[in-house]
Amino acid sequence: MRSTCSASEPGDLGAAVNEWEIAAAVLGFALIPCGAVALLADPPHGLAAMQVGSVLLATILVLLSEGLHRQPFIDLAVVFALMSLVGSLLFARLMERDL
Repeated sequence: MRSTCSASEPGDLGAAVNEWEIAAAVLGFALIPCGAVALLADPPHGLAAMQVGSVLLATILVLLSEGLHRQPFIDLAVVFALMSLVGSLLFARLMERDL
């Protein structure tokens, strides 16, 4: 197993993170506007922001599991994606009573 912290390759300058972790960090910053819209906007827009945020978070979990070389953690991303879908459908069902 190759460590991400060693400088064993000639072109590697001892980077502490790899490209998977950088991509996860970039997507993590994309969660900030989704959280703001989900908290501050009216419910239909908040539901859409929550859906986008759940897709981003599931993608972040997959990227981190690949970057940290922990393949069993992909199961967590799959379970989260299914639970967020069910939760959003339930939220939309409860919200339609108020419309």
